[in-house]
Amino acid sequence: YAANCSSCHGPKGAGDGPLSAGLQPAPAKHADGAYMNALTNEHLFKVVKEGGAAVGRSATMAPWGTSMSDEEIMGLVAFMRGLADPPYTGTMP
Repeated sequence: YAANCSSCHGPKGAGDGPLSAGLQPAPAKHADGAYMNALTNEHLFKVVKEGGAAVGRSATMAPWGTSMSDEEIMGLVAFMRGLADPPYTGTMP
């Protein structure tokens, strides 16, 4: 997360990374449980693997599927789940 996500999404997932200022739409706030907890693990996996455009979000969200394995992506989804407040109570990937 620190290497690939925090520059836009922020180190704690608040959407306040150093590159977030000029992005429209703004990066998702992974710490926002009201938003994140409603998303399925499959949706989050697809966003990370295929990029934002694959789910109708920003094309500036890079696809990581060529540089991360599916297992690494699932681990990242689990990490993102841990940032949510209120906490995610669904099935962890």
